[in-house]
Amino acid sequence: MTGQNATDTPIFGISELSPEMLATYAHLWQFETWLRRLVYVQLRALDGDGWESKVRTGKASGPKSNDKRMTHMPTPEDDVLSFIQLSELQRVIADHWHLFQTYLPPKSIWEAKLEEVVAIRHRIAHFRSLHRDDLQRVRQFLRDIDQGFWRFCTSYNDPYPVLPQTNDPVVKHFLPFDLFAWAEVSDKRWARIGHAGPSEHLTMTVESLRMPWTTWSAPVAGQAGHIYDVSVMARGAYRYDYRKLLQWTKAQHKHVVHLRLCSSGASFRVTLPAILGAPKLIEIIEAFHDGALNCVHPFLDEHSATGIDAIARDFPEYVLGPQNPLTFLAPDMPCAFFQGLD
Repeated sequence: MTGQNATDTPIFGISELSPEMLATYAHLWQFETWLRRLVYVQLRALDGDGWESKVRTGKASGPKSNDKRMTHMPTPEDDVLSFIQLSELQRVIADHWHLFQTYLPPKSIWEAKLEEVVAIRHRIAHFRSLHRDDLQRVRQFLRDIDQGFWRFCTSYNDPYPVLPQTNDPVVKHFLPFDLFAWAEVSDKRWARIGHAGPSEHLTMTVESLRMPWTTWSAPVAGQAGHIYDVSVMARGAYRYDYRKLLQWTKAQHKHVVHLRLCSSGASFRVTLPAILGAPKLIEIIEAFHDGALNCVHPFLDEHSATGIDAIARDFPEYVLGPQNPLTFLAPDMPCAFFQGLD
């Protein structure tokens, strides 16, 4: 652009794209991405493999088939929630409000605020200009829901044990693989105790997550609102070949909520809806344990979080890399969940 310094050039060199427009779009992207993740986890916890029955999948079939038809430019997304309109997400939330009310403002406020945000979204999506207050409206909306989404994300990284572990058939079945199982060291006081020999290449724990819309009781197996959190950890210098593991366990992926990869390559976590019932859950977890045994190797090349995230991005939405907050953000990590709101 003649007569302008490089520093004066508008972002991307497109003069019509103002910083306010770009920031508004980025915030809306954050919001819709995490709203879909919130809806997905709650519906999985409620209905397990039948979770899509709560979504009008016909609303997604056209966009999804059109996207998959472009075989020369594929993307890994396969979740029905990645292809439905925001209006369908609104309906799912309204029809199952009890699943979401802990994370969102009171329903009347949520719906009124969301109506404004939807109008702003349509302006962005249809290339119209913004009102001078639209960016601030979106930012205030994200501030209003910020801690609810933080609670959703951090609770997903806060599993708790079933104690005693023999009270649940799934946990009990896999106790032989937990090298440091819980033991009652005094009256109602528990600690992990165990011993692992040098020939033990991995250990596995089976714990649980509880959605705020249900109550705790054991056994967990078969209960809506509960999710099993299975961690499989390599020991010593052993590491997982994640690509091999993901291919090895592919037949079980349709049952998982998420398959989460860690930054070192030394562990992975699988979350599974408890509503699937003990026999099915045991079958699935055994398949992942077998996969772990066949895909763990000594002295693999050094892993990096960036490289492992790249592996996760090659798979559908249920595979999460180590830099996704759903894999690491825990209750002892207070923060602003949505970034750039100052």
